[in-house]
Amino acid sequence: MKKNIKLFSMMLSCLAIMALSSCLGDNDNNSDQEKEWKEWYEGLLAEIVAAQGHYAGFVYYQSDVTTAKLDSVAAEWDVVSDSVIELRGVPTRLFVEKMSDSEANVVLKEAISAVGTVNMQIKTIYDAYYKSPLLFYLYPEPVTLNVNVGGQNKTVDVNFHSSYTENKCFGQILVSNGECLLKLYPQSIVVDNSTVKYFNSSDCAYLYWFGQKR
Repeated sequence: MKKNIKLFSMMLSCLAIMALSSCLGDNDNNSDQEKEWKEWYEGLLAEIVAAQGHYAGFVYYQSDVTTAKLDSVAAEWDVVSDSVIELRGVPTRLFVEKMSDSEANVVLKEAISAVGTVNMQIKTIYDAYYKSPLLFYLYPEPVTLNVNVGGQNKTVDVNFHSSYTENKCFGQILVSNGECLLKLYPQSIVVDNSTVKYFNSSDCAYLYWFGQKR
């Protein structure tokens, strides 16, 4: 968390230096541009602080790739700080719905679904150029599950695309009405360090959290 906070602070500092240094050649405009940047920076930080809190809504997903219909399940999450979001009670079945129903997969899917729900932590970095709504990039932590598959204990890691690997993984918060959108994409299901399923965008394995601050 501290690393992300430092990274965010460094990013804003660099942008501030760039904005200010670019104005040094024009003394007439320097003062106005410095004031404009300061106001933007202060407004951005104020919105980031105001965005923190508890949210509730739904997580949307496409259960059947042959139709455009979306299913949903109730969801809650917390914007903990300027660098962390926690998703509460995420149904583990959502991680594996896009796996095929082969004989081996069915057993694994049932074992993962039987876990019930888990909490997820997502690291975030805000884009300094956007506010109202705020835009931030998502870096979900892997979800590790201990499950019993066919009588054998297995360790399952559910990995997610991040803004490093998938530029669609982002979030937005409109502070004025409390609306929040999070777009996540499962990347892979790994069993005892062996990848059994890799998801890409064509698999429609996305999970969208949408709701409002409570």
